Amino acid sequence: MFGKKIIVPIFILSLFFTGLLFARSDTAMAASNLSWGSRGAEVVQLQNTLNTKGYWCGSADGIFGPNTYQGVTSFQKDAQLIVDGIVGPQTRQALGLSSNIASGSTVSRSGTATTRAGKVLTMVATAYDGCYECNKPYYGLPSYIGLPLARGIIAVDPNVIPMGTRLYVEGYGEGIAADQGNAIKGNRLDLFFDTHQQALDYGMKTVTVTIL
Repeated sequence: MFGKKIIVPIFILSLFFTGLLFARSDTAMAASNLSWGSRGAEVVQLQNTLNTKGYWCGSADGIFGPNTYQGVTSFQKDAQLIVDGIVGPQTRQALGLSSNIASGSTVSRSGTATTRAGKVLTMVATAYDGCYECNKPYYGLPSYIGLPLARGIIAVDPNVIPMGTRLYVEGYGEGIAADQGNAIKGNRLDLFFDTHQQALDYGMKTVTVTIL
């Protein structure tokens, strides 16, 4: 009888500590890339850091919106990073932010697979820039969801990849599904580049795309 009284509290304590371990694991996994629409304490830390460094993004409200996006892209440009508005490992390091991002699994070069990072697709990618030829009849307008056109903006078929989805494109880097195009249907992507020549040089490629 006495033994049972000891075993029950020990069992309860073991469950408690197991819960703590899972909570710590979930927290580490949550420290992922920050982008438009992200919320929480990590965004507050980002906003405070940007404001301290002179990239004013308004009050630290924990909501990654247009002001925070502008602050991030301005910092990335000055730091000579890829200007995509996404706070990934390189931007985190340059800002001096802590990073607990868990590394993903190796992606497949064909077909569709599921990894720790997310779903992986094989897609055909083309390229565009902000010129009239690439954007008529929408020249001068922002992306479909309102983000400014910049490297990291990716046009997709929303029936395949929902708007606002964060992506990693083989050979291009991180971006966000923020635009659409009449010719972008099915497993197609259109990647934004800074100049028309860069878009021409990219041409058309078959790439693996990881949903982040």
